[in-house]
Amino acid sequence: MILPDETLTVPPRPASPPPPVFPLLATLAPLGVAALIWFVTGSAFALIFAVLSPVIAVASMFDARRTQRKRATRDAASYATALDELRESVAERLDSRRRSLGQQTPSVACILAEPTGTGRWRRSGATILSLGLGTINSDVRLSVGAAPGEQRELRRWAATLPDAPITVDARGGIGIVGPPALARAVARCVVVQLCFALPPGECTVASIPLAGWEWAASLPHSQGPGRPGTRYSIVVAAPPCAARPERVPVTGGVDPSPDALVISLAERVGDLQPGCATVVRVHGPRRAVLAASPLHAVGLEFQPELVSAEAALRFAADATEQALAFGLGPWQEQLPSAVTLSEIGRFRTTEVGAGAPASLACLLGRGDAGGLVVDLVRGGPHAVVGGTTGSGKSELLVTWVTALAGSYSPAQVTFLLVDFKGGAAFGPLQSLPHCVGLITDLNATAASRALSSLAAELRHREGVLAAAHATDVTDPRLSRGPGSLSRLVIVVDEFATMINAFPELHALFVDIAARGRSLGVHLILCTQRPAGVVRDALLANCSLRLSLRVNNAADSHAVIGTDAAATLPADLPGRCLIAVSSGEPSLCQIATTQPQDIRAAAGNTSPGPDPAGGEVTPGPRRPWLDPLPSTVTDVDCVGTDDTAAPETREDFLLGLLDEPERQRYRVARWNPGRDGHLLVVGGAGSGKSTLLGTLLAQRDRMPVDLVPADVEGTWDALDEACREVQGTAGRPARVLLLDDFDSVCARWETEHRLAALEMMTTVLRDGPARGLIVVVAVQRLAGAVNGLTALCANLLLLRMPNAQEHVAAGGQSAQFDASLPPGGGRFRGLRVQLLVPRPCTAPPTLPALPALPALPAQLDDDAALLVVSSSPARTAALWRSVRAGRTEVIDLTGASTLPVSDRLEIIEGRNPRVVIGDADAWQTQWALLAALRPGTAMVFDGCSLGDFRVIGRRRDVPPALAPGRGHVWVLRPDGSVVRASMPADSGPAVAPGSTPAAR
Repeated sequence: MILPDETLTVPPRPASPPPPVFPLLATLAPLGVAALIWFVTGSAFALIFAVLSPVIAVASMFDARRTQRKRATRDAASYATALDELRESVAERLDSRRRSLGQQTPSVACILAEPTGTGRWRRSGATILSLGLGTINSDVRLSVGAAPGEQRELRRWAATLPDAPITVDARGGIGIVGPPALARAVARCVVVQLCFALPPGECTVASIPLAGWEWAASLPHSQGPGRPGTRYSIVVAAPPCAARPERVPVTGGVDPSPDALVISLAERVGDLQPGCATVVRVHGPRRAVLAASPLHAVGLEFQPELVSAEAALRFAADATEQALAFGLGPWQEQLPSAVTLSEIGRFRTTEVGAGAPASLACLLGRGDAGGLVVDLVRGGPHAVVGGTTGSGKSELLVTWVTALAGSYSPAQVTFLLVDFKGGAAFGPLQSLPHCVGLITDLNATAASRALSSLAAELRHREGVLAAAHATDVTDPRLSRGPGSLSRLVIVVDEFATMINAFPELHALFVDIAARGRSLGVHLILCTQRPAGVVRDALLANCSLRLSLRVNNAADSHAVIGTDAAATLPADLPGRCLIAVSSGEPSLCQIATTQPQDIRAAAGNTSPGPDPAGGEVTPGPRRPWLDPLPSTVTDVDCVGTDDTAAPETREDFLLGLLDEPERQRYRVARWNPGRDGHLLVVGGAGSGKSTLLGTLLAQRDRMPVDLVPADVEGTWDALDEACREVQGTAGRPARVLLLDDFDSVCARWETEHRLAALEMMTTVLRDGPARGLIVVVAVQRLAGAVNGLTALCANLLLLRMPNAQEHVAAGGQSAQFDASLPPGGGRFRGLRVQLLVPRPCTAPPTLPALPALPALPAQLDDDAALLVVSSSPARTAALWRSVRAGRTEVIDLTGASTLPVSDRLEIIEGRNPRVVIGDADAWQTQWALLAALRPGTAMVFDGCSLGDFRVIGRRRDVPPALAPGRGHVWVLRPDGSVVRASMPADSGPAVAPGSTPAAR
């Protein structure tokens, strides 16, 4: 592909080959060889080779000439092909350049043929125009290589561009010299192009008191002096002449300002206005010459473009009509630069009543005929508002909502406001009784909730219409049905921002736009960049279009079908073009709203006493339910719609569930007997312990036991529950609450952990049949506790630290919300907020747990005690201080054997003894151990599970011990293993909140 600015190369002409040379040596060599063979052999046949030599030489010459002719023919064909390709490239570039110049400066013939073309009133390069068609230098570059004389004709053809626009810049002034009729025709060409390029608000045409220029008075640029900020002024002047001397202005009266676009007419160059940068000499209708030009060579001939007075008059009429439609021209000064809502008239108060009105007409501003009345129902049913920053979009929406609120009661129209700029613009409108919700910047969870809530509102309205057999919200049969419906107006500011963040919402708005007319739901969508954002499926149902000033013609065209909104002045916020049902747009000034206007609208239609009963009229139905509160008490659950699950005596109250698809809150209940076990998963501070306290406070429904996160207490509770479900112990139906079970598991040793999980599995599997239901609270579902989900029928997922752990716990990634308050989570697929105790309610108190008795209190004065200690010296010193004078303490550490007398005394129990040793010492004294074990208690102090099994000859797992509490295992003579406290513990032997060990 050849680039437009790439230099083209002229192919070199093929060189002529040299003529073939007679092969003299090739002819003489065979003769010499033949003579030599004849001399040696004497055979006359050898002379035959001498005869063939000249034949071969002549044949070679003819063959060489044939090859050269073929090569020359092939080279000539390649050269011709290359020249043809070069000519095609040059022609393509010339045509492209000609089209480009024609688009930049359209000819007056094109302008007159399509007076409403899209190039009208363009904003850049507007003073560059075309005087006609001629031949100019092209930008095609040809490289001829080492033969500069090659293809002169081709290079001359490529260097020129025929039938190209001869462009001039009107800012330097244009002088036209020639016969008056031809000069005026060329001048009309210039004025028509300038008025086509420059909008009326940017350019004016000064009064032209010349013969044949009456048509200029019809131009929209000529009707008045223009508003402040006019950039250009077109001035046409001519010296005194015999045609109409009384109407020719004084030469010195020409506007000398730098913004004046001067067009001077004369029959001689000397009579032109001074300072014209471009001078054109018109010789005839088909020939003109540039006498002076900063853009082209002097003496350039071209065919001028001529415009008759009749054609110019038609152009002026078309331009005026389009300017009226666009709202441009000096008559826009009839509109005020600003107007308040109170200035345009009182609210059009309608009869206050229930049900949707037939229209939503209200005063929105001031138009060219007075007050501007906009009807969202008859002109809509939906509206699109476009406007760049600072054009007054938010003020327009506030005014529209306030005007509707002042004209209709909350029973007739309600508003749902969506603001993606933080909610500052719509904040004052919340005081209106019509406002049923204000939604600011959404997150992913809120966006999903929006889909459900609005879809539920559509279903509700469909159900009401179906029950009354009504066709739309204005059907009289609604009054005889289940209830009337008000009109709901959904106002969205920064619609593009919302759709870019949550594309799935576009389908919902398309559905609302398609069904909203009959259901009484109307959209007002506002955005800065409508082009490409509000798609055709949505725009097709938005017949009411309002465009404030936009940045480019594409955005203007997307809203009102023309590029007029791009030409609205930037210094007049609220200046707006309104189009209804693809009609021509009309100009207006949108009113601004003051705080007193909003107060007046609220008081004008606020609910008041019912004339019949004297009661206050209930507020309007809210289609958008607020998110769940961050704090829920039992008072909030009173009266909540819960028809799907009526309360029973065994139901535990958990909190509130959010059902946006049904536009309601529902009480979250859990029935242990019906629903089964409950697994609660949540990070630190998510509300797990508060939930367990809430369940404990409802123990009047069913007995509840709360087990805090304690190593010993959790073990004992699981051991008792396991014996209960296995039939070895019996208790009434109850609920067992286990807090932070995963952290307790992490603190158990491996064998205790495995044994506890086995007990937990037994309880979860067999507990419901014995009336035992478990609530397990964990921080994470990982490792050993991951299998709990298969055994718990109910999962309550509270706030997790991150999305990965949320998904690992069984949640969906789209539902993860790091901003959830404590107690917020998901339960049975719905958002839940758990109960918190009311401030006036005291938290439930746990019953005091008995402490473990110390070992000395368990011993008789004449009993022996065997102690296996990890630190025998420390333990021996302790027992000596506690049993001083009453018990002899024997330390086996370091002694290989005991004297026979000592062993007999210990075995026969003649004197009380406390025999202490570590595991190795007891294995050394195995005979003594075997003799004492049948009738003596054995204490394991600080020993590992392995030491317990080796010395105690037991394979079962003893009760778990919490580190740092001084608790020991006691293996009684009857074979039971209990937990006890060392004698050093003078205070309570059990940490607060723990449970006592089995005795």
